[in-house]
Amino acid sequence: MMIRLIVLFLLTACYANAQEEQTKKFFIGYETLEMTMNEFQNFAGEVGYRINPKNQIRLAIGEIKLTERHLSSDWEAAAVDGDDVEGYFRIYELNYDRFFGKRKLFYFSGSAGYVNDKYEHLISDRSINNHTATVGLGVGFQKMNLFGIKHLYINASIPFRYYFNDIPEQQWDETTIEKHKFVNNLWFFVGYNF
Repeated sequence: MMIRLIVLFLLTACYANAQEEQTKKFFIGYETLEMTMNEFQNFAGEVGYRINPKNQIRLAIGEIKLTERHLSSDWEAAAVDGDDVEGYFRIYELNYDRFFGKRKLFYFSGSAGYVNDKYEHLISDRSINNHTATVGLGVGFQKMNLFGIKHLYINASIPFRYYFNDIPEQQWDETTIEKHKFVNNLWFFVGYNF
């Protein structure tokens, strides 16, 4: 009888530990979409912790040199209307994600962060160096053990941010710097969960 109780206890402990491992995981990822659009100049990524099946926290970090092509592209950034502007984007953003649905793959997110946007006009001495705190909301999709490969994960996130210190619209010769008050982007992280 005692051996049965010990075996039952060990099985229960192993099952509880396996459940905990599935829901409480650290993860670290590299951002691939923004980095691809900017020729992999500098770094963007995330670190996070899945608290349980419904909740996680993440820190997104970006230090990205923005290309002239990226900034003026209507599909990619739409931050600049015209040519001859390059930039730098620095972001530190803490996210709280709340998962929903039967499989807990999609989430709503709230965030608070710091952003530094720098823009330089290549044919004059005009520039912007804007520092601001941000708050935001977002939606996303995260899949762990992608394609059955243990520890591989993806996270597609669309954050929408409010800039407390906005950038007003500005005209630099033939180029317009668009207003930055409500800003969004699309992150696509690929990484490893522990």
